[in-house]
Amino acid sequence: MSRTPFLGLAAAVGVLAAAGPAAAAPSAQTPSAQTPSAHAAQSCGVGAGHGYGYSYLTSLTVTRTSCATGRTVAHHHGHVSGWHCAGKRLATSPVQYDKRVTCTSGARLVRWTFVQNT
Repeated sequence: MSRTPFLGLAAAVGVLAAAGPAAAAPSAQTPSAQTPSAHAAQSCGVGAGHGYGYSYLTSLTVTRTSCATGRTVAHHHGHVSGWHCAGKRLATSPVQYDKRVTCTSGARLVRWTFVQNT
C-alpha cells in the first residue's frame, strides 16, 4: 500500500511562488474574473434593526444595487423617487405584525422584513 505524502502549507506556498503571480491571482486581462456574471441577492446588515422607523427591521436583501441604497429605501419606507413597492403581511397578532416589503426600480430590487408593534 503506497501513501501519498502530505503537502504542507509551506510547500504549497512555495509551489505558488514558483509558478509566479499569474497563478496566485486572477489575471487583469480577464474581465470575467473581475465582474460577476450573475447578480445574486446580497444580504445586508441592519445592526440592531432600530432607527429605520419600524419597531425592528429584521432583514434586508438587495439585488443589482448597493446595501446603502437598500438601507435608504427601507428607511424611507419605500417612498423614494423612481422606486415602486408592494408589501405583504406575514403574521399578525393583537400586539404586532410582521411584514415583507419588495421595492423595484428597473432591474434593481430591495426587499426587507420588519416587525411593527401596534
